[in-house]
Amino acid sequence: MVSALDADSPVMITLGAILMLAVGVGLLFLVLFLAGKVRGRHERGHWMSGFAAERSGRFHAEDGGTSPGFGIDPVGRDRPLAEASVTRAVEFRHRDHDVAGVDFLDDRHQPGGDTTQRAFHSVQVRVPDSAALFLAADGVFPSRVLREFEQVKTFDKAFDGAIKVRAADRDRAAALLTPEVRAWILAEPRFGRWPVFVERGTIRTGGRRSLDRETLLAEADFLIDVATRLPR
Repeated sequence: MVSALDADSPVMITLGAILMLAVGVGLLFLVLFLAGKVRGRHERGHWMSGFAAERSGRFHAEDGGTSPGFGIDPVGRDRPLAEASVTRAVEFRHRDHDVAGVDFLDDRHQPGGDTTQRAFHSVQVRVPDSAALFLAADGVFPSRVLREFEQVKTFDKAFDGAIKVRAADRDRAAALLTPEVRAWILAEPRFGRWPVFVERGTIRTGGRRSLDRETLLAEADFLIDVATRLPR
């Protein structure tokens, strides 16, 4: 007679399989736990974390449970930055303004149907809420902006040829883009590098690649300079 506890019995084979499964699941959780620890140490060592500490700001890592307290989703989904999927972000005060710098991944900007996610960044500054205004030297706007906002002409030939403008309110945009403001924009070389989006209490710009300290501060300075030039 074969005992149910014999090594080759169905009961023992089943128990062995269950044990192996339990061990495998345990090892998987251990690997994920250790990977999370390593990733956490890596994020805490990221330059944004040190920068936030220097500026008495806040660092937000992906899946860290916190998110910036203001801003717009940089992928253009028309939702707050707090609800956006970002790789990491830093909030701090700069020149008496609230600033957020964000790293994120996106595949929508890639030509030829390439779905590989690549690194982008967004820098945003909190400003008083006003009608939406978008300016870009290359005239390249997100599809949402092209679809929802009107093209603006100032009838300043030099300005209209150099800077493309879209806005929620053409009359309001014309009032903001005074001759003095247009002259300053035309003389400001940074407009050739960075588009400007004013919308829902933020002024923002961005570009390819992840942020570094120099880029973050340079773009923040640019946005604050633009914000102080625009009439209220």
